Amino acid sequence: MIRKLLLLSVFATLLLSAINIPQKYPSYSYVLKEFDIDESYVFEPQFERFVAKNEAKFKRFYRSSVRRGKDYMPMFEDLLVKDGLSHLFVYLSMTESGFQANAKSPAKAAGLWQFMSATAQRYGLKVNKNIDERYDPLASTNAAMKYIQALYKQFGKWYLVMMSYNCGEGRVARAIKRAGTDDFATLMDSKLHYIPPETRTYLKKIILLSMMGEHIVKADTPETKEIKREIIDGKILVNVAGGANLLKFAEMLQMKVSDFFDMNPHLSDYRVPEDISLVQVMIPREKFHLYQAFYTPPTLEQIFKTKHYSNLVSHIVTKGDTIKSIARKYKTTPIDMIIANQLSGEKLRPGKLLVVPVTKEIFEKLIRY
Repeated sequence: MIRKLLLLSVFATLLLSAINIPQKYPSYSYVLKEFDIDESYVFEPQFERFVAKNEAKFKRFYRSSVRRGKDYMPMFEDLLVKDGLSHLFVYLSMTESGFQANAKSPAKAAGLWQFMSATAQRYGLKVNKNIDERYDPLASTNAAMKYIQALYKQFGKWYLVMMSYNCGEGRVARAIKRAGTDDFATLMDSKLHYIPPETRTYLKKIILLSMMGEHIVKADTPETKEIKREIIDGKILVNVAGGANLLKFAEMLQMKVSDFFDMNPHLSDYRVPEDISLVQVMIPREKFHLYQAFYTPPTLEQIFKTKHYSNLVSHIVTKGDTIKSIARKYKTTPIDMIIANQLSGEKLRPGKLLVVPVTKEIFEKLIRY
């Protein structure tokens, strides 16, 4: 009899917790719609049990992640929205790494977005003995957005993108073929085993963290106020040119070298390679005045010498032009275009006059025609 009462008590607790999910997380409908999931999923028994069992643990995980990621979250959300993605994908990164910049998995995935080396290089990240851009917050986020967009182009639904990010697009494609449908509830059914258990847990975790995050942003309770106070942008990204001595750079900022490299795990050498025009590094916000006062970026003449440019040519922007397309046309690099024209972004207005650094070989071809 006592055993039956205990079982009934546990069942009642789980049921009450499940019923309260919409009350605890009023943004659940918005979150699920952003991920192309029917809002009725919040009442699905497997998800209700997951929330009841893991809510306290994931609240602790959320808070510890926010403390580590307070320097990344605003930047990530801004980049995601500018790229046409939901800002909720910031919780994919949180789930992957807990916002530990130097995170590395047993399978050798690395960084805030947990890229494998081959995937990282496929989406434009440098991974070599001098630099590993999987640890670069800005570069890895840009690569992650390209990967997410590519997955969406392949599958057409955001929950399939998240599944693929975790277990691979091949695995998801085979699961859809076996199931005969890409229906979320069917693929997530634990009895049917279409996708791995860890991927089902991964999706539930992202959904729960997203609901928590949206609740914290919108609610005004003592708990949410305390967490909001922790999300303060205490660091800032700055540009450092190729060839820079990072020991001297850290000294200029009056920082310990070890602290500087702990903050920038994507850098593995004491000098930025000469063939890289520009890298972005994270520095404490309170050191920014030292950067502004004492860091002197290279002149165009110095850049020309390093890159073997011989001339500047003019280019009038036409409709459809981008920094990348213009750089390809003249066989230069987007970064050198940005430096030469002191651009703050990559969007161009038709009719704008740009200068383009070119090599002697390209210049001679241009004047020939």
